[in-house]
Order: sequence, then structure tokens, then C-alpha cells
Amino acid sequence: MGVMISQPLDKQLPHGVADLFFNDAARKRTVERALAETFARWGYSEIIPPMFEYHESLAAEAGPQLREEMYRFFDRDGRTLALRADFTIPTARIVGTKLFDRAMPLRFFYIGSVFRYEEPQAGVRREFTQAGVELIGANTADADAEAIALAMTALRAIGLNDFRFTLSNAAYLLATLRDLALTEADDAALRDAIRRKNAPALAQLLDALKLDATRQRALAQLPSLWGNADVLGRAICINDDAHATIERLRAVVARLAQFGLADFVTLDLAENRNMAYYTGILFEGFVQGLGFAVASGGRYDNLIAHFGHNIPAVGFAIGVERVMMAQRARASIAPDVIAQVYDARVEQARARGQIVEVDVLNRDDAALREYARVRGARAIWWRDGHVERLDTDKR
Repeated sequence: MGVMISQPLDKQLPHGVADLFFNDAARKRTVERALAETFARWGYSEIIPPMFEYHESLAAEAGPQLREEMYRFFDRDGRTLALRADFTIPTARIVGTKLFDRAMPLRFFYIGSVFRYEEPQAGVRREFTQAGVELIGANTADADAEAIALAMTALRAIGLNDFRFTLSNAAYLLATLRDLALTEADDAALRDAIRRKNAPALAQLLDALKLDATRQRALAQLPSLWGNADVLGRAICINDDAHATIERLRAVVARLAQFGLADFVTLDLAENRNMAYYTGILFEGFVQGLGFAVASGGRYDNLIAHFGHNIPAVGFAIGVERVMMAQRARASIAPDVIAQVYDARVEQARARGQIVEVDVLNRDDAALREYARVRGARAIWWRDGHVERLDTDKR
């Protein structure tokens, strides 16, 4: 075996980041433009928070896992800063401190990098791109349904039609666990067993907690409450708040039916994603061929209050790198034409929107033909004016 010689650090990238160029860069920008145009057509305007803020701000209501994954560093005055780990918390800060007196609802979209110190995996690096929206100032089933419908529409806009969304309500579990005074460890273990649909572990935990019989049955059945809207009739509601969460789910599904999208939804009451600020509707979007979500979102009615004003909100984020793995359409930077010399045809073609490259290396005919083949061009325009069509199947 040969000895591996590592490059000096000035020639390497840190673990979990990547360079993009040529087709990869073009594909990414194509996806981002399509998503931005879709969000804008639904009445959302762009919001651009800074890439780093005070750690205390970005860690607000983030939950233990997200706080642990934040990149933190010190400024020259010794204050702790952090790179943004999502866009929802910075947006909540902006609204809670600067836009709280504007006419509601506010509709924002964003596209940009977020940073999390976690082990890179398929479709996720330590720097990755989120594209999403926040609908602020409306606590209604209509607002929830709009967020879900827009997420689905956005996936369609980039050529992903074979999607499926799971839908839950974080408030159902909150209402069912109310007044139990569980320890942090017991609460985390209970939520994990429910989310993983681990019935034996859940039964063991419930026995150890010595809950009343009705509450124990309500929690024990959660892993089995998935499917179509019929599962809502089987949910055990131990109080009025739990009942209200089930009715909210029913109303959201009904509104999605009006969008013609109810058939793309699976209800899963065991879902209780580990994001501390969620208070209501939760959803995740999956596409065929990938074993992980490409979109996720939910309602967070208490987050903005952390920054001074109590304003309800719902939103979602799409992982751009993940949808790039799944999408069928591919952007291309291949030229339409390779021109041997610059002439009037070049200007006219570019004015029509075609991509034309002019040979600046004075290649001979054979070399230019090979270059055009490698670049995936459709045609060569020769100096004498004739056009040579090329095989575009390889493009």
C-alpha cells in the first residue's frame, strides 16, 4: 500500500464544506431562482438576516441539539457570536424587534447558507442552503394549509412531483403530557420512543411513569396513529386542548383538499420533531428515491414573543442540496454553439438568448471539434460560414 501524503491546509477545505462550479453551480442557482420566483408569486418578499449574530439571540428557544450544533466564536471584545443555524430564529428576532407594528400577516422568504457542526451526510454538509418561508401574524388553519401547499408547489416548480408530506400537531403531545411534571430525561425518552414508533420501549416507559389509565392509553396508541384522516377519529383526547389540536388537523386537511393536495398527505401523530420552538402543526416532505426529508416546517406561536411581542407564525425550509439530489431536471452550462471566429452571427445568437463560445486559442479543426464535443455543444460555426451540427444526445 502506498503512503498517503496529506496536502497542506492552505490547499484543503474544512470537513463538511464544498466548492461548486460548472454544472453544479449552475444547477444550484437554477433551483434557487425557481424557488424564489415561486415564493414571490405567493406574495412573499425576501428577508436577508446577517450570517452571524450574538449567540444569545440565535440560541433563543433553539433546543439543546441545535444549540450544541452552532458554530460559536468570540469577537475582539470577548462577546460570543454564532453563525446562523436556521433562518426562523433570525426572522423572529427581526419581526419581534422591528416589524411588530406592521399590518399582519407578514410573508417572508429566504435563501441562503446555514451552518451546523454535525457529521456530514447525504444532502447535508456543515454549510448547507435553506430556502423557505415564514407566514407571520396568522394562527389559523388557512395559514397552516398555505404553508404546506406552498412547500408542495415549490417542489413542483423544480420538477419534483413524486412527493409525500407527513402531517402532525406538536400541540397534541404537549396537551397530553400537561401537568405530568416529567424530568427532562423522561420527557426526552418518551418523545424518542414515540417518534421512533418503538412500542416495547414506550410501554416500558409508561409503566415506569405510573400514569393514569386514560393518559397511558392515549400515549401508547400514538405510534399506530398514522395514515389518512380516519386516524383522527381514533385519537384519545384527555382534555379540551388535545381535542382542539385534532380538530385543527382535520381543518388543515380539509383546506388542503381545496388546493387539490390532500392525497399527498399522510397523518402521523407520533411525529414530534426535536425543535423546541414548535407549538402546533408539524410537517415534513419526502420525494421518491430519498430516505430523508427534503422539506420540513411547522407552527411556532411563542418564538417571536421571546424578542418582545407575542405574534403567531408558521413556516418551512427546503434543503436545496437535498432537492438537487432528487430533482430530475438538470441545469446545464453547455454552450449552444462553439464559434471558430467572432462575427455577426455571434452577436445575433447571444441577443436571442443562446450561449455562444468563441474559440480564443486558434485551434485547428480537429482540436476545435473535440473541444466542442467535450463541452457538449450543439453546433460549430466555422470561419467560412458553414454550420456543423453535433450529436446533442450527450449534452
